[in-house]
Amino acid sequence: MKKNETDLHYHYTKLFDAMIDKTKLSFETVGRDAHGNLILHISRTYNMSSAYSSDDEYFILTAEEYREYVEKARKNKFISLFKYRRFLREAEPPKPDGKVITSFEIITLHTSGMRFTSEDEIVMKDGAAEVSSYSIRYSDSEDRRVLEKRALCSVEEVLKLLNDCKLLSWDGFHGAHPRGVLDGIMFSFEATVNDGRKIKADGSENFPKHYRDFTDGIYNLLNKE
Repeated sequence: MKKNETDLHYHYTKLFDAMIDKTKLSFETVGRDAHGNLILHISRTYNMSSAYSSDDEYFILTAEEYREYVEKARKNKFISLFKYRRFLREAEPPKPDGKVITSFEIITLHTSGMRFTSEDEIVMKDGAAEVSSYSIRYSDSEDRRVLEKRALCSVEEVLKLLNDCKLLSWDGFHGAHPRGVLDGIMFSFEATVNDGRKIKADGSENFPKHYRDFTDGIYNLLNKE
């Protein structure tokens, strides 16, 4: 059982509870994350000076460990016989089909207009996603990136955004500037996903489907509470 080292709340889809101890205010929950990994979430609540504090740990389970927790959930009567059999059949993580983004290394969106040039970037860093927004400024005969805002978020949040916006379909997009439009926004997009797959797109006042959803999503990641 491999511990998932993260200081953030780890996002996963719950499959079942394996143990709930109301006396000790603790529970064990099994789920699956956006990568297809089987996740064990152990949570313990402590009463400290009349205030409650929660300690959460996340572990990646092997197929055999997952089966043991299915057995535990059945023994503790948290799942029916029907679900018990179904969960055992689903012990192996699903294999990527190439139609979704399951991992990423770096994602860069460069945009420019009449009075601005900016760059948004998402990179993997210590098991989390680092989202940065830069302004591009001309100084000393070269362009320099000036950090405007930065935030850390979960990898699962970013993967959901990438797949909701269908970024794999952006590859090769070239949006020619529309006739009769004198100015507008130009963009170039590059990403490395799924262990080395490259995605490239560009355009001038001509964008791929879900482009606005993607830029809104980056804004929300940078400005979430």
